Amino acid sequence: MGAKKRKDFFEDFGPEIFDNIEEMIKDLMEDFGESVPFVYGFSIVHRPGEDPEIREFGNFPDSEYNPSEEADLSSEENKSLIDIFEDDETVHVLGEFPEARKEDLKLCATAQVLEIKVLEPLNKYSETVKLPVLVEPGSAKANYKNGVLEVIFKKQLEEPPTSIDIN
Repeated sequence: MGAKKRKDFFEDFGPEIFDNIEEMIKDLMEDFGESVPFVYGFSIVHRPGEDPEIREFGNFPDSEYNPSEEADLSSEENKSLIDIFEDDETVHVLGEFPEARKEDLKLCATAQVLEIKVLEPLNKYSETVKLPVLVEPGSAKANYKNGVLEVIFKKQLEEPPTSIDIN
């Protein structure tokens, strides 16, 4: 019995599929503009007993890419990856802002919400983050290092129920 020749996976597509790849990539980069980087990603959070939560981030246009249309990524509002973690006493909010400077970040908090704004024109960003529990806004400590913002809140202490007398 003769040895069976293994069929190459790409044989069905033909060599012409790869002929223009470099040219296609060059055209895409010209259409997007090489001066403005684009970012796209997503995170999946799946907590026990809940449906998975998928969050997208980046400055890639929401609509499908169409090379015939001009994509102005500099005017797009960026989306950042925001994660929230909590333990017994604190709530941690982490956000990625790789191109922002510390002085361009503005934070504002209430017991239920953290508002994050990046004021730099090229990296304009604004998001209101709903916190999973009530926090003490005055306890907030924020740190920004290597493009990662971390805000830590103390949880609001629950007071025991108070009985109310009826007159």
